[in-house]
Amino acid sequence: MLPRERAEKILTLHAAGWPVQAIADHIGHSHQTVRDYINGRRTPGIRAPQPSLLTEPLASYCRQRLTEDPHLRPSALFKEVAELGFQGSRATFYRELDRRVLVPASRREANSQEEDPQIPSGMSRTLARRQKRTPVLPQRVAPVAGETLNSYLARIARANHLTVTEVLAVLPTWFSTKTNNLDDRAQHHMLAPAATHALHELAHLTSTTLASLAHALPAFGTDEGPVRATTACHRCTARLGIRQPVPVHLPIHHKVCTRHGIWLSDLGEPHLDLSICPEITTVQHRVNRLLHRFTPQQLTLAHQTAVEAVPPWPTSPVAVPHHWRYRLLALQTHNHHRGISTELDTYTDAAIYPDAIELAAAALAKHPRDPARSTGENSPHLRTVAPAGHGHFATQDSSSQVRATASGTTP
Repeated sequence: MLPRERAEKILTLHAAGWPVQAIADHIGHSHQTVRDYINGRRTPGIRAPQPSLLTEPLASYCRQRLTEDPHLRPSALFKEVAELGFQGSRATFYRELDRRVLVPASRREANSQEEDPQIPSGMSRTLARRQKRTPVLPQRVAPVAGETLNSYLARIARANHLTVTEVLAVLPTWFSTKTNNLDDRAQHHMLAPAATHALHELAHLTSTTLASLAHALPAFGTDEGPVRATTACHRCTARLGIRQPVPVHLPIHHKVCTRHGIWLSDLGEPHLDLSICPEITTVQHRVNRLLHRFTPQQLTLAHQTAVEAVPPWPTSPVAVPHHWRYRLLALQTHNHHRGISTELDTYTDAAIYPDAIELAAAALAKHPRDPARSTGENSPHLRTVAPAGHGHFATQDSSSQVRATASGTTP
């Protein structure tokens, strides 16, 4: 930005009839700079806005990730968008999150605590010191894949008629520090050296193999891939004799339990039975195959962008049974008998999934070497702009329209 006096001198000389060449030579700046002020693209005393490096597709990706994983740390999200082509620094990314209000103030404070978890004084000496051997609990409790550490310790305590405090008392202090943080996946440099010892002590306490615990519990940091927060499939946990919901962190692409045909909704929302729409379960298998060619971040970005491009209504009555709104009505009717409200956004997420994955796969295939281009504004596969009303479907307002379309009547 030029000083105000110099920029105003450009306008004065131009008003006096000076040509651009003469003004540029007299002021000592480029022709383009002089033209920008003359044509009004720049205003004296006002800095020209810098283009945002966080494009709208990447911003949409961030919104979705922060919705799926409420305690996702900004540093982890930065690594994901960097792999998707974000060219800015970490500080630039954090400023963009604040500017777009992607992280509410309450969660920014919580995230800052997660970035630097509270380590008790003398913790490093405590971690380095070998503690007395932990006892062995009478009731063995198997971990669930992706289970949070708080959930697993609570189930151990409940099965052995103890409190969580009593369980933590016989374990290394590593566990108390981990469970006090919102995100037990955070691998603080002062905690990492003691993770192996903590794993051995937990395995001894629960009579469970090291491999089973390390593979199942993200707290031990064996899998650093992007995850989403949800609850484990209730039918899978029921087979283990678990009746209460089990909070887990699953890979971001894992939306469906293919064994039981269950839509794994976001944390706090009920799961959906997909038996009425088996094509949704089939699509999860296709997603798993796509991950042989693309990263989970690339696939998630393409899917999130494709959701906005899925046609809001079928092109003809013949296409109705294959359209997502038909699936939406079927899912709502089928799951309503299970006592699940029909007003949930998760119905739309599940119903639109096959259509969005089809579009995403086509876009990714077009640019296999540069998947980020497939989600840009110029992608022919994603150029269709869906009307604003196609987003989260309001059942009470649109069910009649779906039925009318299904019967061949124009809504």
